[in-house]
Amino acid sequence: MTKKFSIIFIIVLTIFSFLVRFYRYTEPDHYYFDEVYHAVTAKAYADNNPAPYDPFSPAPKEGTAYDWLHPPLAKLIQAASIKIFGDNPVGWRTPSLIFGTAIIPATFVLAMILFGPTVAIFASTTIAFENLTFVMTRITMNDVFITFFSVVAFIFAALYIKKPRFVSLLLTSVFLGLALASKWPGLYAIASVFLIFAIYQFKKKILSFSLILLFVVPLLFYLGAYGQFWLQGHTVQNFVDLHKQIWWYQNRHDLQHSYGTTPLFCVPQGLDATKTWCPWILDMRGVYFSYEDYGSGMAGYIYALGNPLIFWAGIIAVSYLVGKYLDERNPKLLIILLGYLIFWVPWILSPRILFLYHYLPAIPFLTIAIGIALADLYKTKYKYAAILVILMFVLMFAFMYPISSGLPIRIEAIDKFMILKSWR
Repeated sequence: MTKKFSIIFIIVLTIFSFLVRFYRYTEPDHYYFDEVYHAVTAKAYADNNPAPYDPFSPAPKEGTAYDWLHPPLAKLIQAASIKIFGDNPVGWRTPSLIFGTAIIPATFVLAMILFGPTVAIFASTTIAFENLTFVMTRITMNDVFITFFSVVAFIFAALYIKKPRFVSLLLTSVFLGLALASKWPGLYAIASVFLIFAIYQFKKKILSFSLILLFVVPLLFYLGAYGQFWLQGHTVQNFVDLHKQIWWYQNRHDLQHSYGTTPLFCVPQGLDATKTWCPWILDMRGVYFSYEDYGSGMAGYIYALGNPLIFWAGIIAVSYLVGKYLDERNPKLLIILLGYLIFWVPWILSPRILFLYHYLPAIPFLTIAIGIALADLYKTKYKYAAILVILMFVLMFAFMYPISSGLPIRIEAIDKFMILKSWR
């Protein structure tokens, strides 16, 4: 596949994907799931209200609460959108729509730099039809932001490995900072990129203290994300106290949720209660986001579930990648493996319950792994099998589309979408 064809392809795919995500993205026309925290907080930021920076602020209205648990950047972007489009679903969700869709071309670019156009086309097509990514692109939360910023950080890291230039290192640091300022797992991205660069320098037998930028710049961006906090007159002690509360909450063992998981287990009664096997990589337990009654026996359901065929194929692809790396020792493969593993393996040690969507930042790397495996298959006499696999991904996405988008269906029809019993 030529580079010119691949560029035309990703432009068309991105536009198509945006339109698919745009359709009915304002439904439901009210807060759902964690929008009761994120959208509410974004509106408060837009009003320059200091309450969201105080963990002890009362809820602005019944059924909502301020989100002080995460860094402000994603919500500041959402606040800017609210200032432009108003306090409505368009204002709340447009940033997620833009950044979530942008994950697709970002995945393409990373795959293109490392492995060329064939892998890039397979990888970007796979993530374009991945249902969990689709769902998270249409809700006011911060997960698509950290995912996008992390992938772009890896893009510049890959460019640095390809041709060491200070500007690539600086831009890697900047996007790591944006990831960290969106959500704390940005620390995982920083750790993985530092390890990649350290291995690169060790092999080249060079030592550059410029890698300190990978820590200094993200810290500055993190502090800068609290710019409104500082301008409102909060003190360093307020900042310290806020982060003490964040740390306390992140270490709570008593949290319970019917869709609560860890990377390996379902823990609906909390981490100290009975666990059942339902690892993220098998797509065994998503999160029920929304139920909307449209009357006349019709309802809209939104489940944060992955495309099961992509998740399951990803296990095979990552295993293939491990074997390929051990055989070839290609550092480019290590970049993808580290990018994939760093965004979910550390969560195994989490002291609090999690949800399937915490796996989202790993998915671009998972789809690149699939892209590599399919590209290798495409080079053989079984090339049409690779195209068939992609077609199956697309068909599964289409099958699950109603429960990913909230499209009205007959209430009793929900049963046919429950492929696994654990999805209920």
